[in-house]
Amino acid sequence: MKNKLLKSFLVLGAMAIAFSSCSDDETLPIDFGDLINTGVPFASEITTNGSTNVNKLDPGSSSFSKDYQLVSPAGGADITKVEVYVSLTGESINAAEALLYTSEASSFTSAADAQYPEVNITFSGSDIITALGIDASNLEGGDTFNYRLAVSNSQGTFSDVSANFDNQSADHTFSSTVVCIAPPPPGVWTIDMHDSYGDGWQTIGNSSAPITITLDDGTVFKVGLCTPYEPDTFDCIDEANDGTDTITIPVGTLTADWFFPGDNYGEISFEIYAPSGNLVAAYTAGSSAGPIALNLCNE
Repeated sequence: MKNKLLKSFLVLGAMAIAFSSCSDDETLPIDFGDLINTGVPFASEITTNGSTNVNKLDPGSSSFSKDYQLVSPAGGADITKVEVYVSLTGESINAAEALLYTSEASSFTSAADAQYPEVNITFSGSDIITALGIDASNLEGGDTFNYRLAVSNSQGTFSDVSANFDNQSADHTFSSTVVCIAPPPPGVWTIDMHDSYGDGWQTIGNSSAPITITLDDGTVFKVGLCTPYEPDTFDCIDEANDGTDTITIPVGTLTADWFFPGDNYGEISFEIYAPSGNLVAAYTAGSSAGPIALNLCNE
């Protein structure tokens, strides 16, 4: 059985290596203290509202928003604007980065109990396609829109503010997936699950919270590998490295919402196969918690 402390030591070691490897890079702040001293502003994501998927069948029906806190040594008061850029990595077409959205300081909000100003940015499927100048009919399921935030103040415009674990630079980039939003095909769905360390799944701490699949009639399926470190709270698959589970979606189901609870130690991967046998989702180790985007365009 694995020593629970081992992973913590590995994480600390990785952070130490990352700190050392970045310390000579004068273009990037080293930690939050340096970030404050240099006066570089950054955006820290607070929430995501709605699914980030973009529906190939009707892009105009897809929209989501994100709330950001704007941080700087001046309390965010020096931040003049936030820009969002988008590009496309696709199977049939690609598109170079283009400006999608600009939020000027006049649109920032300041809650009474907030230390820094906040901004809400709404992403529309139609706006994304217009910004990139592409024909939506050329999109394929699984294509990826890539987003980059740029935060400006009097010193300039900044996107990647650090390369280590000490601030929210990762919030400056994210992606969304092109999917076909349609009723899920009825039948037996297969989920192949893996753990690279060989000790089952630890999605939250040392516990194994499951992938959940919620149907429109309220039915909830729970899928995952067991963990040896804590009691399991669902009917998990008792395999350390690889395991397979299935669920059956009945005829007449209109929606099935898939959710992944996260990968606490960067070891979990999985694939989802529709009843046709088509691969409709593949998540690599280190994937964040959130809705699972299924590619149903070929179903």
